Amino acid sequence: MDYFSILNLKKEPFSNSPDPEFFFHSRQHLDCLQKLELSVLLRRGLNVIIGDVGTGKTTLCRQLIRRFAQKEEVETHLILDPHFLNASEFLATVTKMLVGKKPVVGSHDWQIKEHIKNYLFHKGVDQNKTVVLIIDEGQKIPVFCLEILREFLNYETNEYKLLQIVIFAQKEFENTIRKYPNFADRINLYHLLKPLSFNDTRLMVKFRLEKSNNSRRKLNLFSYPALWAIYRITGGYPRKIINLCHQSILSMIIQNRSKSGFFLVRACARRVFPEESRRRKIIMAGATLAGAAAVILLTLLPLDGIIALPSRGLRNIQALFSQNSERVISTPLAQTEIPTVRAQLAPSEFTKPSRVESEIKPVLAEKIAEPQKNEKMIPVTESATVTEPAKTEKVTKIEETIRVAAVVDPAPDDSHTISTPASAPSTILGQITLRRDETLSKIIQRVYGNFNSKYFKSLILANPDIEDPDRVVVGQIISLPAIHVEVRPATQPLWWVKVDESDLLEDAFNILRNYPDSAPSMRLIPYWTPEEGTRFSVVLHRVYKDELSARNQLERLPAGLSFNSRIVSAWDMKSVYFADPYFGRNHYHLVNKR
Repeated sequence: MDYFSILNLKKEPFSNSPDPEFFFHSRQHLDCLQKLELSVLLRRGLNVIIGDVGTGKTTLCRQLIRRFAQKEEVETHLILDPHFLNASEFLATVTKMLVGKKPVVGSHDWQIKEHIKNYLFHKGVDQNKTVVLIIDEGQKIPVFCLEILREFLNYETNEYKLLQIVIFAQKEFENTIRKYPNFADRINLYHLLKPLSFNDTRLMVKFRLEKSNNSRRKLNLFSYPALWAIYRITGGYPRKIINLCHQSILSMIIQNRSKSGFFLVRACARRVFPEESRRRKIIMAGATLAGAAAVILLTLLPLDGIIALPSRGLRNIQALFSQNSERVISTPLAQTEIPTVRAQLAPSEFTKPSRVESEIKPVLAEKIAEPQKNEKMIPVTESATVTEPAKTEKVTKIEETIRVAAVVDPAPDDSHTISTPASAPSTILGQITLRRDETLSKIIQRVYGNFNSKYFKSLILANPDIEDPDRVVVGQIISLPAIHVEVRPATQPLWWVKVDESDLLEDAFNILRNYPDSAPSMRLIPYWTPEEGTRFSVVLHRVYKDELSARNQLERLPAGLSFNSRIVSAWDMKSVYFADPYFGRNHYHLVNKR
């Protein structure tokens, strides 16, 4: 049934064929396509794209061919099924593709390879063309073909490879690559395709409907809860999304509805993915039984009985209960009883260092060795929990500061006694809620003044919920760690135009967000003083060598900016900086040494 004509569509929106016209430019697919195109045009050699079934590899392959078809200097060849019985068959197939005819019967393999090499030299050197061999279903490539492909990569000039190879394969091809390091060493681009995020899933469905629409009227065939159900059920895999959307629209027409809702999508999913529905039911049933058993166990067994059980999971549960008890009980008797309970637990549960702790210990060791005059500037770059007992007063002070803004829960014996010290900055500057088109690198650049691996690593450690830094979503809350920057003041007088200041990071950051690009370039200066705590100054990016220039710029500011603006000629000598105020893009250079 051509349901697309019933809905006034010019073509089927959820066809399972790899139509390049329906290629949805998700962030990761567009990134992969651009990297591939650049690698091929630069003649870098071997490129491998890995992805699970249904992540869009074949569609990406067709889109790549479509792009190269528009370039006269690129000659593209495609192998759909690389399952060959022997090396001679593979060489004959490649020869037929490149030259246009099969090799002479009885030719040796080395003769065929020489024939291919001469052809590639003629095309690549004499005609200055780029020859591309694309292999789909790369997980089927036999071992002897890998060796031949490696030999093809040896056909090169002093500047580039003569044959560009692009392999699209499923994840099992990774095991093949690991077994043959001499082939893996030749890979120029290795890209892993992942499932789509919810936002990309929603945009993909919208994109396909718009491409198929036969009228100007906007199509809205799926409710928002239905789109969420599609994402959760399919896991973000494009092929599953297409199949489920197709079945949902069919059911919508049969039931004479104008829109697919949450329950209609769930009903269709049980028909389209019966195995996954059955697996989900088994998992849910198991989780329910486990939860019921845990409730019964905690209800019937006394506290001592739980401690005596050898299960690591129950010991963790008991540790959580003891931690909560410390937070609500403040009597001296209770405080003396709690360490007794914890003493019965395995010491390894409390002394095993976490990943974040192992990162912070070198920072602590460095601070212990610093001179007394630098004690007020605590260079904490990650949030962490320190569980080992302090051996000096200096270590104790730093540990307490770290615990206050720790991302993970503090140690049970410290949770009821820690308070924020007034003599040290917090380890977290604040939080920012991501908006559209914002990335982690842009956030780091605007908060700290520049982007480097230290800032990026500290940000990831402070946000353990970020599984993939390349797939952060709109609305996600990002914690910004307080990364101390040592500043060497200028030897000559300097002036800044301070636009505004706030004690909240996001309020100051919104000033940068909300003003148009036509406004003067601005930057953020986070700093801390013992009197005011952490502050965030928004200043013009330019640093002025004389007061008159700064005042002239202040008078030229738009009305929306000049209301709270003023001239600043010095910073508090007690300040601890998290971005260098002396770094000016136009008139001043970075003077502090890192």
